[in-house]
Amino acid sequence: MAVTFRVEHFEGPLDLLLQLVEQERLDISEISLAAVAEQFVLHVQGNKEIIPEELADFLVVAARLMYLKSKLLIPSLFEPELEDGPFLETQLREYKKFVTASRLINEIWNSEKCSFPSRERTLQLSQGCFIPPVGVTTEDLRQMMRRVIARLEPILKLPETSIKRAINIQQKIADLFQRIKRHSKTTFKDFLAGTKDRTETVVSFLALLELVKQKFVMVEQDDIFNDIVINLHPDAPQADPLVESFA
Repeated sequence: MAVTFRVEHFEGPLDLLLQLVEQERLDISEISLAAVAEQFVLHVQGNKEIIPEELADFLVVAARLMYLKSKLLIPSLFEPELEDGPFLETQLREYKKFVTASRLINEIWNSEKCSFPSRERTLQLSQGCFIPPVGVTTEDLRQMMRRVIARLEPILKLPETSIKRAINIQQKIADLFQRIKRHSKTTFKDFLAGTKDRTETVVSFLALLELVKQKFVMVEQDDIFNDIVINLHPDAPQADPLVESFA
């Protein structure tokens, strides 16, 4: 605020007067607020181009001074919003931000560069398309596809491996059951005599477990790591084992 006020014991801007009063460096009872108001009225009358911001600044500071003097005259007066509010310096700093922002908004408005977004945005569905990076040729894409297919090749072979394993188990179940039907008794060691590798040994053991589960054979083992004796189950079903369950 550019106005200089002259009252008893003080000469200067109004915001400085308020700061001195709030810091108790100046007694508000010795300040004539009527004289302050009269000087500001004269200032307004003598300056026809006074800006609204200056009027607002004066009202904010004068209202605070009026409240402080009213408290002095009426000690019981208490207004929480005025007591707990920010200091004058903070108020003026925040007010200046609003003034600056309002001027900027006014300039934008007068320049006719305003825009108003719609409340509801319309979504436009576009058809997807493949756009390769810059510099990629058809030959590059062909080589990439070949590498991808080569990585997928082991996955494509898995079903074939599973079918081969299932057929081996079926054969082992049939071979073991036919051996038991002919001899009524055998050992697991004899049954493994013709195996060629560890995989075939595991498949043979699975075939034995399946026959035990379907109650076609019984097994005995005297001690750990001893040979397993395989006998035909006395209540074995008349039909052949359900080898299809391993397909």
